[in-house]
Amino acid sequence: MAKIALYFVSQDGQTKKIAHTLSNHLTNLSHQVTVFDLKSNAVSASDIEAADLVIVLAAIRYGLHLKPAELFLKANGDKLCKKPLVMLSVNLTARKPHKRSIEHSVYLQKWLKRHPLNPKIVRAIAGKLDYPRYRFFDRFMIQLIMRITKGPTDPSLTIEYTDWDQVKELAEEISLLV
Repeated sequence: MAKIALYFVSQDGQTKKIAHTLSNHLTNLSHQVTVFDLKSNAVSASDIEAADLVIVLAAIRYGLHLKPAELFLKANGDKLCKKPLVMLSVNLTARKPHKRSIEHSVYLQKWLKRHPLNPKIVRAIAGKLDYPRYRFFDRFMIQLIMRITKGPTDPSLTIEYTDWDQVKELAEEISLLV
């Protein structure tokens, strides 16, 4: 049984939902998973060192991964280079399946350039579009991004794009690393 540390940061709750679903799948595959919310948990070097594998799961807002994930990767890069590392990005461009890999995701390419940590797995996972919950500015900006990427702009829409089969398959792939 491997010890897995799963660090996540969520803006609107979908990344948190993905983190807990991924954790449940990994637990069902006989791993011990500890989930850390980077917005509310203080990061302990001993938690990273005790893990056999580390997962970083970060949402994107306006083209950038949320700051707590960026700070975590920067501050702990030396420790993360010594472990099998998985970097997962939650964003709406991943609603298009071909945008889930490094080869076709500018977000993933830039993330790896900022944090050259040699992760074993790097993927994008589609998030959730929830226009009614967004504040005016967020809704406007997301509609603008959606217009550019030929996505839905109707402000009454809520669409969960997350491919839960992909999350389960990722858990199985991650399980093989430890």
